[in-house]
Amino acid sequence: MSKEFLNICYKFINRFIDSYELVNNLNSIDKKNIPEEYALAIDNLINEINKINKDNNDSYEIWYSVADLINNNEYFNKCFNNLTDYELLEFIAQYIDAPMPPKISQKEFDNLVKAGIEKDEREWLWRLAFNYEEKDINFDDIVDYYIKVKDGYYLTELISVLRNSLDIDKIIDKINDQDLINDLKERKDILISCISEDKYNKLIGKLDS
Repeated sequence: MSKEFLNICYKFINRFIDSYELVNNLNSIDKKNIPEEYALAIDNLINEINKINKDNNDSYEIWYSVADLINNNEYFNKCFNNLTDYELLEFIAQYIDAPMPPKISQKEFDNLVKAGIEKDEREWLWRLAFNYEEKDINFDDIVDYYIKVKDGYYLTELISVLRNSLDIDKIIDKINDQDLINDLKERKDILISCISEDKYNKLIGKLDS
């Protein structure tokens, strides 16, 4: 399966490149190790995009039409569906806050988190969460992991990004490790900008006197 093909298409869907750059990038793919039928699927996609680029001057219409071609491309779907949980996590984590990340269920999200935890991919987990902010996703497993490994940096970054999607009181109730609390205390400037001073004091008040 060609991850390069997936990544190029994903860049276009999320408007990081336009349809002309998309064609250039697709043309640069080395098809030597791609089965002939799928190499042909890429070529056909390029030809269809070129027609749209030639006949349509409206940028939104071009994006919509090309995105539809990609989403209905047999090889794109085969590549995407064959990604492991870890590969999908890596795929999504390439970008922070992509406008259109893959639509996944809570169960699928949790599977990606589990794959990231198994390899201690703390940065990827943070990026994963950022991509699904305000998409009705529960982030407890990521929060719990950062607390477990006593990572004040990523826990603070997560709170700063997802402050409106997290139950801050619930998080504070979970934090009892003195080293972690001291770590978070050193991050007051960031924390106080995204949680109330009362909540910050509630956390720091858990330090042994």
